[in-house]
Amino acid sequence: MSSLRELLDAAAAHAAAGRCDAALAAYRAALDLSPDLAEVHYNVGALLYAQGKFVEAKRSFAAAAHARPEWAAPPMALGRIHFRAGRYGDAEREFERARAIDPRSIEALGNLGLALQRRGRADLAQPHLEGARELAPTDTTAWFALRTNLLQQGRLEEAIADFLRFERGAPLSAELVVTGLMFSRLLGDREYEAKYLPLALDWPYRPDQAELAAVAVSRVQYCDVSRDAIRRLYATYDRLQPRDPRAAPASAAAAGRKRADGFIHIGYLSADFRAHVMGRVLREVFAAHDRSRFAVHLYSLTPTANEDAISAQFRALATAFTELAEQDDQAAARTIAADRLDVLVDLMGHSAGSRPGILLGKPAPVIVTHLGYHGCIGLREVDYKITDAFADVADAGAYQIEAPLALDTCVLPVQRVAPAPVPIATRAGLGIADSAVVYGAFVSLLKLSPRCLALWRQILERVPHALLAFSPLRDAERALYLRRLAGFGVPAARIVFVPPGQDDAQARTRYALLDAVLDTLPYTGGDTTAAALDMGIPVVTRVGTRHAERVSYSLLAHLGVTETVADSDQGYVEIACRLAADRSWRKAIAAAIAAKLPGSGLADAARYTVSLESAYERAIAAKLPARR
Repeated sequence: MSSLRELLDAAAAHAAAGRCDAALAAYRAALDLSPDLAEVHYNVGALLYAQGKFVEAKRSFAAAAHARPEWAAPPMALGRIHFRAGRYGDAEREFERARAIDPRSIEALGNLGLALQRRGRADLAQPHLEGARELAPTDTTAWFALRTNLLQQGRLEEAIADFLRFERGAPLSAELVVTGLMFSRLLGDREYEAKYLPLALDWPYRPDQAELAAVAVSRVQYCDVSRDAIRRLYATYDRLQPRDPRAAPASAAAAGRKRADGFIHIGYLSADFRAHVMGRVLREVFAAHDRSRFAVHLYSLTPTANEDAISAQFRALATAFTELAEQDDQAAARTIAADRLDVLVDLMGHSAGSRPGILLGKPAPVIVTHLGYHGCIGLREVDYKITDAFADVADAGAYQIEAPLALDTCVLPVQRVAPAPVPIATRAGLGIADSAVVYGAFVSLLKLSPRCLALWRQILERVPHALLAFSPLRDAERALYLRRLAGFGVPAARIVFVPPGQDDAQARTRYALLDAVLDTLPYTGGDTTAAALDMGIPVVTRVGTRHAERVSYSLLAHLGVTETVADSDQGYVEIACRLAADRSWRKAIAAAIAAKLPGSGLADAARYTVSLESAYERAIAAKLPARR
């Protein structure tokens, strides 16, 4: 029999050479001789973890913790296993044990903060993450965790300030590049976007950085980049996904069988079955589904505590309403697959609260993405992206992973809202002169691209009595708008802020203050354009080749009022200036919008739903021919 020392030496040699099974055998033989060796239990756990045997690894790490309770490494390892599985409460407990053993452990503080963050306790996570940041001021992981936590708490200016401090001496990393791109729209310096955009597009993201690549996919939609560059980024994001090649799709068992009840089962996945712009628009669409042919399943990513009165209406509309907020991505995919859907419709894309990881399990035989944001997801598991005859050019499918699936209506439904009887503000109350021309842009900072602001500055220079009206959701954001615009030569004296309104009816009254809306570019408006048209306000838009550059154009084309659509930057400026100078033309455009909207079908929820249903049936027929 080999001695304990010989077994340990052999195990170490096998492990160093990558012979994991031989190393495990030697370590287990050593434990037969001396069962209380904490380091050996830990090494066994590490080898099992590397092999993906997480249940067995957990037992070994627990044995190590029992054998040496004053050692922080075993609870850290246990915490990582729990965190990986989405059991954040268990992870928090183990990381807290590690922190108690070693209060100055950067890893323990950081991971404890992350576990609390994932549990929605950003306030409790903050001191731990600040501690890790203080102990390791140049550590990318510690900085990024604190940045994320500040953003979750709405402490945006603090997150920006800490980014600027960290950036000065930090090496380039995926975390820094993606954050630089994110924050570039919050700063007045155009050089930030010029620096970080090309880096984000071509960064060599590691396999464990798929979430960072997702942020890049989302943010570049708002930037002036080629379709080919975005196609390459989609391919990178898709390649990074942690797929198990041995695993069958969760929906495979049901893919070839038609439901005995004769219904087509449609599932919708969203975090916005609540008082949110998408929730309010889609409530009418879901209500119009043909219940004699379609069963509608709603899968909510919102915790129950965040639901509201509109959530209750969605529950009443659904064949089944399932909460997924507490399930990890794999469990959520299995839950959806168990309902044997025909089509799953993701309504999030890469917008806030999205969970594209659920789609990796292919929980339905046909997966469609729709509305969440103007771009694609970029996953091979997603079969289609909803579009229409105007929202994409003919060769769009060559530049995305999801195939285009066109509606015979506009891709975006318009919700008509009667404005509140009492306006939220008046021109006089806001100090707007009678002679002023007010261009509205009720959009987020994310849409204020360098090219957009450069064109707006040209317009303001040519129309000296013009103002730009913004309506940020929080008063604290006004300083961010002023800083961004000042960096592009737009002084505060040319800006007016309008209160956002407490509901849609109040928000609609803002448009009475406007003479025209200046659409953003390259990422055009969606609901903001629809709201302007609902109130009869001309919208100046610049049409391009990407879906994100064509949504406003699609709305105007379906309406049949395209006089304010430009096909060049200079044309955009000319149309905006003409609206200011030619009042009769401006009034004629407004009158045409008001006259044509009722008969356009844009606000016909029943017609829109029929178009969606037809698209779903075409997708099923194409992907599941056996079900015809």
